[in-house]
Amino acid sequence: MKNKLTQRLIKDHLINVFWTLVAVLVFAGLGLLGNAVFPERILIDIVIDGIDLAAQARQSGIATFLAIATITVVALLLVSYITGIVYAATTRTYLGAGVARRSYIKSLLAAWGASAIAIAVGCVLVAVVAGIVQSDFSGTVPINGHDVNGLLWYVPMAALVGVFLSHSAGFLTGMLFVRFPWWIGVAVIVALSYLDALTHGTISSWAGLLDWADNGGGVQLLKHAAAGIAETVIVVGASWAMLRRLSIRR
Repeated sequence: MKNKLTQRLIKDHLINVFWTLVAVLVFAGLGLLGNAVFPERILIDIVIDGIDLAAQARQSGIATFLAIATITVVALLLVSYITGIVYAATTRTYLGAGVARRSYIKSLLAAWGASAIAIAVGCVLVAVVAGIVQSDFSGTVPINGHDVNGLLWYVPMAALVGVFLSHSAGFLTGMLFVRFPWWIGVAVIVALSYLDALTHGTISSWAGLLDWADNGGGVQLLKHAAAGIAETVIVVGASWAMLRRLSIRR
């Protein structure tokens, strides 16, 4: 039963990845088509930390390709978070059907890992395609006037950790509402969000993520990935602690 559950969860998570990719690529295709037909009517500005990502993307074909890849990864992170919440909400259903708690969390971890690996492999393919097109496999990407050395080769590791963390963070968020009264979940989320804003993204490990002022910007991603691994251990541990104490009515 455990193997069947693991296989089912892995399949469901990979299907989510597939349809997210399809949705992003369809919308990107429509956007590019609209921009080609009405170049002066469709103007999109995406400014983060003073960097106009849309303007960067319009500089060349490869820049557009990398921008779409970036949007895809961000969308997958969001979908991973939402998926984690959904599976937390259905926890009592699985446990009530006789699935052991340890088996359930192990199956989820396997599914999260499969999803993260698939997306990391996709990031590697993006780096390879960019290298072929540019005849340069250094992975260096010009951002906001700075050459970020090896960035494309650091992204897969960051994506691997980020997707796994998003799944687990979503699951923990959902478990707060499954395990405790709703107001406790709201209070915890508001408190953590406030502290994160107060510390400029230290808790969520996003602090300085887009600071490409130096050429070691790619290495920055590894530092954030390391912080993400530590956070994942804490989040999974907290989720398991709540799962063990979750009451089930049969």
